[in-house]
Amino acid sequence: MRETLIGPSVGSADPKAEPAANQSCIMICHVFRKPIRSAPRAGFTLIELLVVVAVIGVLAGLLLPALAKAKQKAQQTGCLSNMKQIGIAIHMYADDNDDTLPGPVFAGARASYDINSSQELIWFIADYLGAPVPSPKTVVADMFVCPGYLRKAPGVTSMVGRKCYLLNDDVDPNPLNRVPPFGYPIAPLAPPLKLSSFDTYKPPSDVFAIVGVDKGNVNPTVSWWSDLPYEPVHGRVRNQLFFDWHVEGVRW
Repeated sequence: MRETLIGPSVGSADPKAEPAANQSCIMICHVFRKPIRSAPRAGFTLIELLVVVAVIGVLAGLLLPALAKAKQKAQQTGCLSNMKQIGIAIHMYADDNDDTLPGPVFAGARASYDINSSQELIWFIADYLGAPVPSPKTVVADMFVCPGYLRKAPGVTSMVGRKCYLLNDDVDPNPLNRVPPFGYPIAPLAPPLKLSSFDTYKPPSDVFAIVGVDKGNVNPTVSWWSDLPYEPVHGRVRNQLFFDWHVEGVRW
């Protein structure tokens, strides 16, 4: 739009009219001046968004395995703590029973028990673990449950009847002579050992009492093999309780 100056004609003889004309020109110029618009703010481009998504994906790939490993370590620590308490309970039972281990019991150890479970280790030591004494009601001793087993065993809906630990069934290094330390409840019957008799075989610190159970350390002919995890539940180690009552994760 053209700006038109409105003012006195050239050579006007009226000097008082000139300021008014200049003021009118300034006002008209102000009215017809086009406003200055700021440039619109640009958003993220597609490439920038893709870069952000890729960075997030890389970070997630780095963090998730670390979190999974930390969770597995926490479960292993919980299992070791449970085993330590089981060891204390077995030791207390032996102190109260002429230095004799609980038994005779089966090597596959269940966490559930009732008044008729006298062939299970938990039946002998439940009250030493702070669990209810055996009664007609079936209960599960939480201290006797491996957290890793709950996570990795197939189809776990209840621990009733589930075997989640394995007892040592032979402490004699002679392969021709089988000596189950916790005894054996069916033929061929065997009584449980006294703790003092371990010196005949090996030092108690070198002999495991209980170990975590999976398909890798159990004969596949047992009836409960299908209930077991496919591999050790704590990664490259199996937790073990020894007969001097220390616990550790042993690489397999």
